[in-house]
Formats: sequence, C-alpha cells, structure tokens
Amino acid sequence: MPDDNPRIFLGANNPPVADPFEGFAAHINDLFEEAKNHLDGEGVESQSQADAVSQLLDMLRKAAKDADAARTVEKKPHDDAAKAVQAKWKPLLDRAELAVTTCKQALAPWLMKVEAEKRAAAEAARLEAEGKARVAAEAMRAAQSTDLAALEAAEALVEEAKRAGADANRAEQSKAHAKGGERATGLRSYFTPILTDPKAALVHYVATNPEAVKGFLLALAKADVAAGKRAIPGFEITEERRVV
Repeated sequence: MPDDNPRIFLGANNPPVADPFEGFAAHINDLFEEAKNHLDGEGVESQSQADAVSQLLDMLRKAAKDADAARTVEKKPHDDAAKAVQAKWKPLLDRAELAVTTCKQALAPWLMKVEAEKRAAAEAARLEAEGKARVAAEAMRAAQSTDLAALEAAEALVEEAKRAGADANRAEQSKAHAKGGERATGLRSYFTPILTDPKAALVHYVATNPEAVKGFLLALAKADVAAGKRAIPGFEITEERRVV
C-alpha cells in the first residue's frame, strides 16, 4: 500500500450537474479505481496510510450520499406520478372491494344453510348405502351355492348397494354454490391456529422445527441487545469492534 497518493485529494466531491448520473458515475468510478491502489491486500502499515484510506473513505461516503440524493431527485417525478395514479384509482377500487365484501357477506348465510342440508343428505345417503351393503352381504352369505334364485336375488342386492354407494359419493361431493356470473360462488375452508397452550406449542416446535425456534429466540435476543441488555439467560454476548 503506498504511503501517499495525492490524487484522492484532487477535485471536488460533486460532479458537474449537467448530467448527474454520468457525472457521479465518473466520480465514483475514479474513487473506486483509486481505492484499488490503497486496498491491495497488504493492509494498513503506517499512520499516513491510515489517514489516506480514511480520507478516501470520507470521499466515497460523501459521493455515495450525494449520488443517492441525486437519485431521489430524479426519481421524485416518477414517485409523484405513481402516487397520483394510486390516488385516482384507489377510491374506485375500494368502492368495488366494499361491494364484493358485502356480496360475500350476503351469500354466506344462504350457502352455509344449503351446505348444511347437503351434508345432512349426504350422511343419510351414506347410512342408507352402508345398510344396503350389509343386507347384500348377509344375503350372499345366506344363499346356497346351488340355489340359483337366492343367488340371483343376492346379486341384485349387491348391485343395489353399489348404486347406493355411488349416490352417496356424489352427495358427499356436492357443494353449495351460486351459479351467477362466469364462475360459481361457493364456500372455502380457512384454517386459523389459535394459541391455547404456549408451553405445549414450544415443546412441539422445539422437537419438530428446532432451527425455526432458534431463529425466533435469536431475534428476541438481538432486539434485547440492541436495547442495551448485556446479559440474557441462555446467550453469550460477544463484542466486536468495527470501523464506523
């Protein structure tokens, strides 16, 4: 690493304003190339080298800050235009969403009533099919292998039981829906966990997903350390000195 390189002290930190991006690109790329001269893998070995790298660091920080400010200025008209589009459309979309939600709320009681009726009918059909299957099985057991009429009657009962089973399957697959529009409107199940026993839940996830639990605990600890705590049960707090 060279002791001195006056290049990093030459020129203003801000590029010409005619073309901010091109100016900042040239300036930052120059600083980057200059950084290569100092950051050559040999490390800082003298105070003059440390001062030179510190000066270069300061120039890079200022250049990055000013470039980001220029980026913000350039982007502002686009942000303002996007906000204007959002402000124009949001009330209309909110109005449509309100109507959609209200339609769903109006349909829900009816669809749940129809679904309850279908479930009851499906359960009755399943019970009937199971009863017919038992009767058919008993008839087959009771029929003599040489009694053709009894065998024929038992076979008829078996076929009837099969048809009843198929009817029960169709009844169980039938769902409540409203057919208006391009697609039918129906019900969908949504499952939401409700924590009732935190200790049991913790034991479960420690056993089944220990890495996720560790990550959660580490996040809590990082928040405590950031708040100033230096002693946390189950953790060792280490100190690392970094350049700022």
